[in-house]
Amino acid sequence: METNSKQVPAKVSLKQEIATAIVDKNISDSVLGSINKLITEGQLKFPDGYPVGNECKLAYLSIIQNQQLAGVTPASIGTAIVDTLVQGLKVEQKQCYYIKYGNKCQMFRSYFGDIAVAYGTKLVSDIKAVVVRQDDDFETDVVDDEEVVVRHHSSFANHDKPIIAAYAEALMANGKKRYCVMSKKEIDQSWLKTKSTGGTQREFPQEMAKRTVIRRLVKMIFNTANTKDNFIGTIVESYNRTTDDEYDNGTKASGVSNDIVPDDDGVIDETDSPEEEPDSEDDDKAPENQESKDAPVAK
Repeated sequence: METNSKQVPAKVSLKQEIATAIVDKNISDSVLGSINKLITEGQLKFPDGYPVGNECKLAYLSIIQNQQLAGVTPASIGTAIVDTLVQGLKVEQKQCYYIKYGNKCQMFRSYFGDIAVAYGTKLVSDIKAVVVRQDDDFETDVVDDEEVVVRHHSSFANHDKPIIAAYAEALMANGKKRYCVMSKKEIDQSWLKTKSTGGTQREFPQEMAKRTVIRRLVKMIFNTANTKDNFIGTIVESYNRTTDDEYDNGTKASGVSNDIVPDDDGVIDETDSPEEEPDSEDDDKAPENQESKDAPVAK
């Protein structure tokens, strides 16, 4: 008599996932050692459904198959992969990319990555960026020592007029809204600190302005968050460190093209570019915008 019982596959351990994903034992040991240490100390918990093994493999292949990253140290590859996993990023969704500084591999986030990390901490429910153009009806105010957007109304007739400001708006998990508002002059000052020649900013000012305010707002939220939760604290530490790594310290970067170009949908695709704008106050870099929705978060 035949039975209809199904054989349940054995659960694969994290060690097996990483060992299978990374052929180089030195790198796999480095990644596993760092991850296990964080888990043991209660500082890391992967989001439900996050495919650790698959993302580890994609990150590893993305690095070793890029000839311009040849010669980077195994330890730096391990660190770059660990940062990818800790921040819950997905390589195939263009949330991060890898570049070479000296003999080290470093992981940089795209705009998509900044948004993904913000959502991953569950501190943010929604986040968007908007540009303000000349003749828009735009008003801000200061509430509880923070600048907030009171009103923004734009018409189609203003679409080709000069950008005078940009802002990012986040709806927090507790229902509160957080803003980052920057004038065009402040945005221009932040762009002066980038390692690029400025061609991308001139060609795509709207998208570049949005990515600047988005990065600044995410950093503001993270650095004022209650990080008593060890999991969030670990993500924020990794986020800040990898953001700081994007400073233009005079070391030539390789492994990426010189410019960001829009894809077929007109969205800037920075998967192959290290161009990130520093925050106007902290010299940090800013990401691109995934969408062009010039509307604040719905109230």
